[in-house]
Amino acid sequence: MENKTTTFGKMRIGEEKPENPGPGVWLIPGFGNTGMVETEEGLVLVDMPVLPYLGRTMTELRKISQAPVNTVFLTHGHWDHACYLDHLFQEAENNGAAEPKIIGQRNILKRFKKYKMLAKYLDDINRDQFNVPEGELAFPLPERNPDIVFDQSISLTVGGIDFHAFHELGETDDALWVWVPEKKTVFSGDLVMYSFPNVGNPFKVQRYTLEWAQGLENIVAREPEILIPGHGPVIKGTQRIRDLLLNIAGAMRYLHDEVIRRLNQGQSYEEIVNGVKLPEHFFNDKFMVPRYGHPTFVVHGILRQYTGWYDGNPSNLFPPPRNEVAKEVISLATKEAMLDRIRELKGQGREAVALQLADMALATQLATEEEKELRLLKSGMLKNLGHNADSFIAKSIYYRGEEAEKKTAETL
Repeated sequence: MENKTTTFGKMRIGEEKPENPGPGVWLIPGFGNTGMVETEEGLVLVDMPVLPYLGRTMTELRKISQAPVNTVFLTHGHWDHACYLDHLFQEAENNGAAEPKIIGQRNILKRFKKYKMLAKYLDDINRDQFNVPEGELAFPLPERNPDIVFDQSISLTVGGIDFHAFHELGETDDALWVWVPEKKTVFSGDLVMYSFPNVGNPFKVQRYTLEWAQGLENIVAREPEILIPGHGPVIKGTQRIRDLLLNIAGAMRYLHDEVIRRLNQGQSYEEIVNGVKLPEHFFNDKFMVPRYGHPTFVVHGILRQYTGWYDGNPSNLFPPPRNEVAKEVISLATKEAMLDRIRELKGQGREAVALQLADMALATQLATEEEKELRLLKSGMLKNLGHNADSFIAKSIYYRGEEAEKKTAETL
């Protein structure tokens, strides 16, 4: 494997070489994987990469085969899997070949419509999620809709090879996975990724814990020998695939059942978020490292799925602005005492608590030098939290906050 890397925002991804786990079956890696099956009627692709990877993906693809692209399955509508299709149509036109068929689950149409409606907002939150600097593209919009959509399943034959796509609820409501029985191969999309499952993403809409687990179990029932994930390396061997997918599904079911148990006991949102811990044995596989998704995010996601916004504390039903409360709390202590306590907590490594006090202090009228010191203290604490965070999403949020506080301090 080469040591070259490419970046999207501050995310560095190794430029791994394509993998050929079976006859005519390929994984071409990028920000998201592109799967490929060679047939006598052309290539069948599963997903297309985000822009920084498009050129390299097409170059690698054309090193493998010069055959036209016959069909593309979009495993879901996220931009790292489904946004860059025009290149394939332009290539077909240049070569005098038929245009490829693009297949997606029906909900992808609603997703693309929503993306265009919320483009600026989604650009903003993606900039935070991936720590994308200003001036760089943070949220590419889809170029075109699929021309074939389905509800629960679809089957077709290309070049004598059968392809079956099945809808699941998982990271998205438009997710699908592709089963190629002749190749004993599954293309899972983001039902399987090189991280703990991405449920409960802090920025994004509802995702589906229990249904995700069921989707993985449905894949296991096919007994595939090769699995091409949405992110990460090929997974080979029926037993290895079975063990991994049932471990992921087991972790999801454990978190789901534990949240439900605590809800039925009358525990509050805060008690559940801080109380649910996933047993360590679930993390023994490299695909379960919380490098992107995180178990605590999943707990938030389950609570969002089953509960409303009320957290169970009547004081929070119609709360005043947090700044008003902060000013009242600060009025009970001197600013000097508050600053001293923030410094002490930072020195003790209790940044999470210190940040809450810092935000309270910043809600009051501070002298310029006091505010500058406080913002620099906050910047340093956010940097420490980012350094120690497992999830890339959490790191990005902390580092973006660090940069913002530092810039504000420089203006004072």
